[in-house]
This record gives sequence, C-alpha cells and structure tokens, in this order.
Amino acid sequence: MPRPVIAIISTGGTIARQAADPRDTVDYAEIGTNIGGDDLLEALPEGVRARFAVRGIAFSSCDSVEMTLPRWFELAGVINRTLLEQPNVDGVVVTHGTSSLEEAACFLDLVLDVSCPVVVVGAQRPASAISADGPANLFAALLVASAPQAAGRGVLVVANNEIHAAQEVTKASTYQLETFRSPDFGPIGMVEANRVIFGRMPAYRRHIGWPEAYGVGGTVPRVDICYSHAGADGVGIRAFVAAGARGLISAGMLPGMCTPAENVALDEAVTRGVVVVQATSGYCGGVVQRQELCQRGILAAGHMRPRQARILLALALMTGMDRDGMQALFDMP
Repeated sequence: MPRPVIAIISTGGTIARQAADPRDTVDYAEIGTNIGGDDLLEALPEGVRARFAVRGIAFSSCDSVEMTLPRWFELAGVINRTLLEQPNVDGVVVTHGTSSLEEAACFLDLVLDVSCPVVVVGAQRPASAISADGPANLFAALLVASAPQAAGRGVLVVANNEIHAAQEVTKASTYQLETFRSPDFGPIGMVEANRVIFGRMPAYRRHIGWPEAYGVGGTVPRVDICYSHAGADGVGIRAFVAAGARGLISAGMLPGMCTPAENVALDEAVTRGVVVVQATSGYCGGVVQRQELCQRGILAAGHMRPRQARILLALALMTGMDRDGMQALFDMP
C-alpha cells in the first residue's frame, strides 16, 4: 500500500524551539534556539516516520507573535504552489507557534480553496522539555492530514489528540497541554489509538477566497481591536481611527456592550466611514444583531472571537464586500 504523501511546512514557534535545560518551559522563547523541520521529524520513532512520505518545506523560523497578515498570505501562497506543483500530495501540515495559531488557522480557512486536508499544529512545550508534546501532536497531525475523511472540512487544528475546526478553536491556557478548545461546539473529532475519528462536521465555514486586490506587495487594510472595560473613555478608539483604521472590532463586555463614552467614539468612527463590528471579550457565546446596533450602523460579530473577527473584516474590506455581505458571514451560526 503506498504511503500517504504529506507536505510539512514549518514556520517556527514552540514546536521548533529548544532550551539548554530540559526543565525550561518558560524562558526558551527568548533564550532558546531554533530547530529545523527535519529535526521535528527525527523526534518521531523511525517506524512512525516510515508510515508517511514527507516533503519538508521551510517557511520561517520566527515566533508566532511575529506573524502578520502579509506573512500568512505568503504562507497560503506556499500551500497553493505546493499543491499545484505536486498534485500527488495527500495532505498539508503546517507547524506554527501557538500564540497566534488560531488566527493563522482562521486566515488559511478563509482564503484557501484546496481539496486535500490542511492541518495546523503546534506545541505547548519546547522540543527539549521533559515530556515534550510536539512529537505526539505532529504524529496526530500527520494521521489527520493523511485521512481521506478529513478532506472537505476546512482547515483543521490538531492538538492533544483533539481535532478542531479552524474558526471554532481558541487558545485557552497559557501552559497546559489541553490549551486548544472550541468553547461553543467542542472538537469535531479525535485521534484515538492511532485512528482518526470524526464526530461531526463543522457547524459552519465562512469563506472569502483569495482577495484579487492582494497581489505582490499588496497591502492589508488596518483593522484594530478595542478592548472594553469599566470606565473606558474611547481615547483608544479615536487613536485607532486617527491612525487610519478602516475597521474596528469592539471587544465589548458580555454580551457585547461598551461604556457610554466608548459608544460615542464608535458612533463617530461609523460616521467617518469606519466599519465597526461589535464582538465580546468572553470565552464563549456570540453577539447578535440587536436593534440598537442596527440603528447605529454597527455589525454584530456573531460567534467569532475578536482576533478572528479582525481577520475576516480585513479580508472582507479587501474584496470590497458590502456591509450586508459582511454581516451575512458573521451571522453564520
């Protein structure tokens, strides 16, 4: 039986870092060193590696806090070119730092149009740590990427033997291994006893595709996130608008509400043509299109968390999508 052909695109992050002290699971990010994609594979037993025909592609070695939308456009371009030039590839695994992994996965899910599985995977502990989770996560990701039933489910995130839909997942814990969770709907599957098991299809998949406005050297419209808190006065909102923001995501207090002073600043932004989306800073739950938001010309983020809503809004602005089209995307259950 032929081995599944999997392209592994490495981008850096904890999964590709090591420290001098095996007890170090904190300072490695600043004082550790990088390892390459080949080193990640070498951490797997030979019998495991022999199950897959792996093609390694080095994309970057930067930490995920250094990632930007233009870099993710480059990453999406590498995935598209790889699948175009190597049509026998059965699946793609992207290794990524966990700090912005949920944003990377959401971005890829919104722009990619590919038929094979694309899996994003990271680690909570560096490769040098006692009981490093990178090898186990990578093996699980390879299993999912090579599973025919994983195709057609959008970009997936695999961690701690759970499979999550890209637009449902968030990083919930700073150091614990079970950090990736889908708070509203739960994981869509699992890896158990080396088997890939799916329990459901994703509840939705918002999709935009590759914006034609983004070419070589293209620019991404500025979209900022405003975090609400008791006594907030709207100064930050006005500063973002003055800096050229074309969109604002308001991470409001639950269930998606801001202070009176913030509301004044947000209304000012709307009158200046800035697209404002009301989200919530809560762990789960959505923001619905209530009457007050509609009257003020503010969109509701639905179940999208602020960081992911920012990506969707930036991409939608690039396509020239109207407000009704944007709201239809946010409204997906």
